[in-house]
Amino acid sequence: MTDTRQSPSEQFVSELAALDVKPPINVTDDVGVIADADGRAIITVDVNGEMADARVERIALWVVLAINTCAGFKAEQGDHHG
Repeated sequence: MTDTRQSPSEQFVSELAALDVKPPINVTDDVGVIADADGRAIITVDVNGEMADARVERIALWVVLAINTCAGFKAEQGDHHG
């Protein structure tokens, strides 16, 4: 259970840590695969390969931005591959 004295970002990072996920997360060189800061794959967008790669890559980038923002990391242009 999280400490209610923590900020929402701190709570989110604590919950990720409890799940052994270390932010910030990034897209990998494999299309649609998102990994944590230690390089462990944690999410695969379009696991069945039904969408165009460009669409999958855009979705993955938005997921990364959302998660990293919630974790308190500032987005930086061009910094999206781990």
